[in-house]
Amino acid sequence: MRAAISTTQADGMKAALLSEQIKLLIAQSPISIAMNFLLVSFVVIIFSDSLPPLFALGWWFMQALLFAVHYGTYIAFRRMSPVKINYARWHRLLLVGAVIGGLSWGLGVTYIIDVTLQETHIFLIILLISLASAGITLAVRLEMYYLFQISVLLPAIIWLLSHQNITNIILGVFLMIYTVAMWLFAYQMHRTLTRSFRLQLENQGLANSLRHSNARLQVLNEELTQLSATDSLTGVANRRYFEERLAYEFSRAMRDHTPLSVMMIDADYFKNYNDSLGHVAGDECLQRLALCVRDSLKRPADLVARYGGEEFVVMLPNTDAQGAHRLAEEIRTHLKEMKMPHPDSPLNGQVTMSFGICGVMPKENTSKETLIKRADEALYMAKAAGRDRVQKLEYI
Repeated sequence: MRAAISTTQADGMKAALLSEQIKLLIAQSPISIAMNFLLVSFVVIIFSDSLPPLFALGWWFMQALLFAVHYGTYIAFRRMSPVKINYARWHRLLLVGAVIGGLSWGLGVTYIIDVTLQETHIFLIILLISLASAGITLAVRLEMYYLFQISVLLPAIIWLLSHQNITNIILGVFLMIYTVAMWLFAYQMHRTLTRSFRLQLENQGLANSLRHSNARLQVLNEELTQLSATDSLTGVANRRYFEERLAYEFSRAMRDHTPLSVMMIDADYFKNYNDSLGHVAGDECLQRLALCVRDSLKRPADLVARYGGEEFVVMLPNTDAQGAHRLAEEIRTHLKEMKMPHPDSPLNGQVTMSFGICGVMPKENTSKETLIKRADEALYMAKAAGRDRVQKLEYI
């Protein structure tokens, strides 16, 4: 299993390296093909008197065609979506392009050497060496540079060594030595670039992994925060979260000079309900009561929380006591429409709730603790008056 995972990772790194190398080769191609075209134009002009017109024109047109193909390839690559690029296919295309481009120079310059005077040979050999040296950027993919260099230099080496002239032989041997030296240099350069790419990709992988972990951690933190703010039984907010929100809304109401109301709610004869139907049924009843209250709230800022046992509390920002009273009556109506049976209740055999309300315009001499206390006092007054009713008290 580990071997399979290791192989998969190695293949993934290999594919990632290839993609980065191809992108780098494509990115640097516009400058190289432009310089290549300018150079061939320069050579044709310099040797125009020595070259047959048909060869000079044909060679120049061939280089112009290669220039157009290379530039079109560059544009096509830039317009492709990264996820749709087949880098292995582009690698093969670039290999073919390196060979064709190298041969066009190697064969062309070798022909010029053959038809020009001995005095120009050194200049042309230097030209080929310059081309092979400039192509070192292809060492990003080592095989690509090797093919390009051989295509550029091999025709000239063969021509020089095949002509029994000491100068030509010396130049041919020099080119062979230069070829081997450049191969060694390109190999070292390739290793350095590959290590750099690997480090870059590994750093990117670590950065992506870190971002993924941070995103996952943030989600988990949000879930944990949500769990810590939620009552596990009823799904509404718990008392701690209610008290935090109440402190915030109280301060905001004081700053904005807006009213704030609190509604205390208690399930009537709930102990009798548990005794008659059991605690499992009691838990289900509390869940339905919480849903009834939550569905009756009008605005996102309104909050219902389980305050303890069978008691709930509702916070209503920007709502006065009269508005809270109307909402309480709507909740009572909603609960009656649900027709939840209560076999041990004297109130028509249905589950009912009592409501205590207090509203205030928060000022410097008011407190949220007193607001809750007055709503709780109103609740006890409602229960004392027979339950299943709404009682409102002024803030004192």
